[in-house]
Amino acid sequence: MQTRPLRVLLIEDDQDDYILVSSLLSEISSTSYEIEWAPSYESGLEEIDRDSYDICLLDYRLGSHNGLELLHRMIEQGCRIPVILLTGQGDYSVDLEAMKSGASDYLVKGQINPPLLERSIRYSIERRRAEDALRASEKQLRLLSSQLLKYQESERKRVASELHDDLGQILTAVKFSIENALNHMESDTPISKTLQPLIPTLQHAIEEVRRIYTHLRPSLLDDLGILATIGWFCREFHRLHDNIEISLDTGKIKESDVPEPLKLVIYRIMQEALDNTAKFSSADTVWLTLERSEGSLMLTIRDNGIGFDPEEALSVANPKRGLGLASMQERAELSGGSLTIDSGNGGGTTIKAHWPC
Repeated sequence: MQTRPLRVLLIEDDQDDYILVSSLLSEISSTSYEIEWAPSYESGLEEIDRDSYDICLLDYRLGSHNGLELLHRMIEQGCRIPVILLTGQGDYSVDLEAMKSGASDYLVKGQINPPLLERSIRYSIERRRAEDALRASEKQLRLLSSQLLKYQESERKRVASELHDDLGQILTAVKFSIENALNHMESDTPISKTLQPLIPTLQHAIEEVRRIYTHLRPSLLDDLGILATIGWFCREFHRLHDNIEISLDTGKIKESDVPEPLKLVIYRIMQEALDNTAKFSSADTVWLTLERSEGSLMLTIRDNGIGFDPEEALSVANPKRGLGLASMQERAELSGGSLTIDSGNGGGTTIKAHWPC
């Protein structure tokens, strides 16, 4: 139920058209309207700043300006009033440009009647409400995603610490105790022959625990920073995948060039990208660059593998859709940056993460 008249701003430089629109609105019985007239581009800008209207009817021709220019200004200023563009004659190109620019609807003056105008206003307002609700939901979802990533990192750090401090030390203590016992007994006794094979097994278990907790959260990142961690990770990656060469270039950047909050984000994106390269790309060379130039930070990871279709890989409808690519994009965007994936069959893959700094 409508509790107050809808406030309409008409930006129109022709008084006759103002009278026409006022008359059309007065003939609509289902809704009451209050119309405010701005007779020029400049006065329209002033009224828009008041942000007290429910709908804006915007003439396409405004002296030396046009309505699309004003519409762009409104969007730049963050104005959320739904806009219906009015024009003297139909023009598909103007119609298309109006929709692309953010107009809610496009009406030809000579074809407007009260029911058409009422429906256009009603649909435009409802559409803007739906868009605002969707935007609020997306904002809430991004907040939840950010909190989930923080919780995930917190849990990784906790598990890594427990593996290092508890399980790792227990295994090391057991290995040391067995070695100490073996040093005090003859090597050819039955007990010695039973215990001796346990030493390499325990050593392997210790190394595996170290690999797991380092993969979860490398202490090197906290101790020495992102540049040392990138170098270490690339060496470890090549050790595990000796069929893939890594060309690393971080020589043009200093540790202080990387904001602290981005260091873990960069590490996770690099980790996911290289893991995907090893699993799926069939590449034999990877080029990794971290650089800062012109006030921006750029991480680039490129391989010469078989490539893939990024749109298909990221499609929600794809049953084989992995979370890795989406996770990289989400991490970049939640940290204030962006991530692009350029790939094609047989053309390799290039991942670029960019942050303004």
